[in-house]
Amino acid sequence: MNSRRVTYDEIKGKLQTGDLLLCHGIFPEAIQVEAVEGSLWSHIGMVVKLPDVEELLFWESTTTQTLPDVELHHIKTGPMLVLLRERIATDVSDQYDALFAFRLLEGDRNAQIPDKLTQFINEVHGASFPSLERMAFELLEGKLHIQAGASSFFCSELVAETYMRLGIMDRSEPSNSYQPIDFSNRTDLPLNAGYRLSDELLLLNDV
Repeated sequence: MNSRRVTYDEIKGKLQTGDLLLCHGIFPEAIQVEAVEGSLWSHIGMVVKLPDVEELLFWESTTTQTLPDVELHHIKTGPMLVLLRERIATDVSDQYDALFAFRLLEGDRNAQIPDKLTQFINEVHGASFPSLERMAFELLEGKLHIQAGASSFFCSELVAETYMRLGIMDRSEPSNSYQPIDFSNRTDLPLNAGYRLSDELLLLNDV
């Protein structure tokens, strides 16, 4: 599949809830994840566009303690809702990530999606990010078709579970079986009928 380059100002007006952002990390843990996967991408999160919030938000699970959660108003690990522009900018300036790619979700954002998303965010907002050992164990459980609990989420698990709760993706595999590479151009996700993801749109570091 082909990828094309975009700037943030070009893409921001097109972004909607459900679009994805892949991140290429350059710190040790990210490099390790990318080496194991054989992929450019070590982190994944989901764009959130709220009707009463001017700025685009980013729903992610992370250990990067650099930004406050916009609803909880403090910095934490695990599931967080942060400003999208600031997440990209701080990741570049703090040398966490060096390359990004959007994948736009095509399909109906039905009227139930905002309520379902709010309910899910409220449900898991206090969860943590698992230790590396726990993440590896839960990923292995996922490959064995064992669904992990909801006390902690790694990044791709959170996005997969969010997609499932919103009715965008089916539950043919547990949410903890997914890795960032599974949301890239290289893998076909089990999206429900009427949904598809665009090819990767590589983001220039202009934020």
